[in-house]
This record gives sequence, C-alpha cells and structure tokens, in this order.
Amino acid sequence: MQVHIIDAFTRTAGAGNRAGVVLDATALDVPTMQRTAAAVSASETAFLLSRPGDATVRLRYFTPVDEIAFCGHATVATFHLLAEKGLLRSPGTYKLECPAGTLDIELESQGARGTRVWIATPQPPAQPNPVEMDALMATLGGKTSQVDPSLPVIRQGHRLVVPLLRLADLEALTPRGAAMNALLMSHGVRGVYLFTREVKEEGSVAQARYFVPGFGILEDPVTGSAAGPLAAYLAEHGSLRLPEHGGTASGRIEQGDTLGKPGRIDIQVTGRPGHVERARVGGVALTVMDATLLA
Repeated sequence: MQVHIIDAFTRTAGAGNRAGVVLDATALDVPTMQRTAAAVSASETAFLLSRPGDATVRLRYFTPVDEIAFCGHATVATFHLLAEKGLLRSPGTYKLECPAGTLDIELESQGARGTRVWIATPQPPAQPNPVEMDALMATLGGKTSQVDPSLPVIRQGHRLVVPLLRLADLEALTPRGAAMNALLMSHGVRGVYLFTREVKEEGSVAQARYFVPGFGILEDPVTGSAAGPLAAYLAEHGSLRLPEHGGTASGRIEQGDTLGKPGRIDIQVTGRPGHVERARVGGVALTVMDATLLA
C-alpha cells in the first residue's frame, strides 16, 4: 500500500503535525484502514475514498486506535498532496465529505511555496464543563489558580476547552495520561484543549496544547479541528475583534512548541460582534516521504 507522510501546519520537516495519507482507499474496509493507521503511527491517517480530481473529496480519518469524524491537519495534508500532484487545481474551491459532514475547502496558491489549505471547520456547540476543575488540573500537573477567570471553561463535542492565564503555566503542564483519561471518560470526554492569550509571535492570538488520551494520543502537536472552534470562541468573547458592522477578523494560533514541533494555524472568523457566522483554519504542509507499507 502506498502511504504518503506529510507534515502539516509547517514548512519544516519534523515540525507541525505529521499525517499519513492514503490516496487509493476505495477498496479498503474499516479493519484494514484501522490497521494501516496503527502501522503508520501518526496521530491521524486520512483515507481518500473519492477519485483524485473530483470536485467533492471524500475522506475518513483514523487515529492509531479509533476512527474520528474530522481531522484538521490530515485534511490540510491531503489537499496539499492532491494539489502538489496536480490532481486538484490551486487556486480552487472544493467540498469535503467526511463523517463530520460536508465542509467548504479553499486552495490558495502560494506560487513556488505550494498551497495554503483553508477549511471551514465543524463548530461543536458550547456546553457547560462537566468535570471538576481541581481534579482535572491535578491530572494535568497544574492548579486551578492558573485558569483564566475572565473566560469560561466549556465543553465542545468530545473535548474540554480550558483558558490559562500564563504561557509559562501552559508550557509547564505534565499530564498523567491514565489518570486524566479515567477522569475525562467518566464524563464522556476524550480530550482537553488548553490555551493562553500570552503568545510568542506578533499576529498570534493564542498558544495551545491538546491532550487526547481518549483517542490514544497523549499530546497532539498541532490541531486544526480544535483551532477553528477556538477562533469562534475568541471572537464570541471579544479576544478576536470582529468589525462592528460585520466582516472578517484574522489571526494565528501557535501549537507544538513544547514538543519541539512548532506549527502555526491561520484563523479567520466572519461575522459581527455577538454573532459568528463562520470560522475557518488555514495551513501549509510539506511532503516528507512517499512510502510503501508492507503488511
């Protein structure tokens, strides 16, 4: 089986978040896709179920232990690869069909620097946090006093979103995976996405870390699926300022720095104060290798 190994949300090999991509998966059943993802051992592997060149691209995503509905960095990796091979036009607009639904994709040509992939990400509704914060922060190696009181802790789908005050506290977290997973799973939650508005680079609005033991990933390096909802959250709470009479606000989310795999996710939110219409993430990628998987 041919598998392409791609680093997404970066232009540097070994940085960002690595994904496997299988371009010819139409004949594969679910057990084979799951075994392949386990063998590739990236945080996610994407499987293309449509013909290359189709205006609608169909994907399924597997972590080493389970299927997930959507994966941002593996989507960036797949569309980057399709554009790189000349199988999709760049610039161009496309539809992505995946278990999370039908999503809008835009390919923005960067000339000799490749293609930036924009994804209108799914937006799970905000729900109250079901997990006791002292217990949660203890499993992360932190303290409840480090949580930013000016922003809410919420649940978005299968993850919690937790704002911290300081970058140093975010960087110092040392999660205990088994204890954290047991606590989260007792509430039907699989991961914790923590962020702070203290950043390293001009133009960034947040730095984040994402712990996902429920999907067999202690820490995900760079997470597009969480960055889109975070962009909407920041706009809803005034940290990303939308134009008074409507328009688009832009920024960048930093992630992966503490793992030595820095990645950068561009974000765009469209709407007006108090009303978010759409959030999308953008990223570039780099093909690291084309491989033959022997099974």
